[in-house]
Amino acid sequence: MNFTKTKKVVAAGLSALMMMTGTTSVFAAESGDKSANLNYQVSSSYDWIIHSAIDFGADAGVGKTVDRTGNQVKVLKNVIPEDKYLNISVKGSGANDAFTVDNGGSEVLNYDVSDDNGAVGVNGNVLSVPAGTNTATQNMGFKLNTTKKSAEVAGQYNGRVIYNASVGDKNGGTTSGDSTSSGTGSTGGTESSGGTVTTPSELKTLDIEGTKYVVLEERENNQALVMTADSIGKRAFHPGDRDDQLSIYEGSRIDNYLENEWYNGLSSTMKMAIQTSDIKQSSYSNNSPDSKQETGPNGQVYNTISRHAFLPSVSEIGKVVDLKNPDKVKMFLNGIDIWTRDSYQGSANSVEYLTAYIGSLYNQGARSKLDVRPAFVIDLSQVNYSVVK
Repeated sequence: MNFTKTKKVVAAGLSALMMMTGTTSVFAAESGDKSANLNYQVSSSYDWIIHSAIDFGADAGVGKTVDRTGNQVKVLKNVIPEDKYLNISVKGSGANDAFTVDNGGSEVLNYDVSDDNGAVGVNGNVLSVPAGTNTATQNMGFKLNTTKKSAEVAGQYNGRVIYNASVGDKNGGTTSGDSTSSGTGSTGGTESSGGTVTTPSELKTLDIEGTKYVVLEERENNQALVMTADSIGKRAFHPGDRDDQLSIYEGSRIDNYLENEWYNGLSSTMKMAIQTSDIKQSSYSNNSPDSKQETGPNGQVYNTISRHAFLPSVSEIGKVVDLKNPDKVKMFLNGIDIWTRDSYQGSANSVEYLTAYIGSLYNQGARSKLDVRPAFVIDLSQVNYSVVK
């Protein structure tokens, strides 16, 4: 009897031991660390704008200097890799990139360039903005030196001041590519896609297939950002209701019309020559071209979109027209009010436009009908064109 009890006790003990052993092996299989990856991506992009055309006036006389100050180069957005800089340099359009204007013949006048730090040489840096700093402003000065001859030589003297943006080491170094201002610029969040920005000293008009276009930016590789010199008709920015704000350009009635109907109505030659552009909408808090903001009313964030044809932005037009000068704005508009693609910060349903009545930037409800002058980037090597005097 005692023997039987002993066997039962031993059996029970073995059973318990087996259970403990099984339990221990389960915990052993779950031991050690486990992990999950965490990801966050910041895309590299930057945006910058330059001043409008420089007008040195007329008939200053022999051996004189003409100063023009208060011209700004602004970085509006700077999201670039660590330890890198957004560098903006400047050069002229003369021989060997010299700072000169000429009369189309042999007469050449020099001009000096300066910034807040003093004189700037050809291809000299005017801004080097480090990663982690989002905005910057540089004040540029220009001084024309008239002839040292006994008399001035009559004529229209023209030239260009050319800015170039690149990402690399401070004040230069390895670059990651050029950008435009507005730009719109700026690759990866721009107003219009890549290239070297130039500021024409006067409006240049091209005749392409019998239609006149104003050059807003001259690009590398024989490309140019242009807009029609005349209106293609009056249209509403967006005439009906939509779930988001009426002032958003992307998907608006005018956006769809220009990209689809108007563009597709061009000749096959023109459609082949027109390049796809990355554009972005901006917003303005008042009627000053200096009040540009990246976000719209109520913090609306605008996307970068790809288009063949589009409304020009305020800053793109401002490259060739002094938007603070009512007389020059009126001359450019020639009696009509035109839409831009930028919104008005004060209302979710209002858009910026240029008014011929007072010669300035203003805002209007998106349902209104104003004149339309489309813009696009074109490869001039693929079309026959002439420069209109």
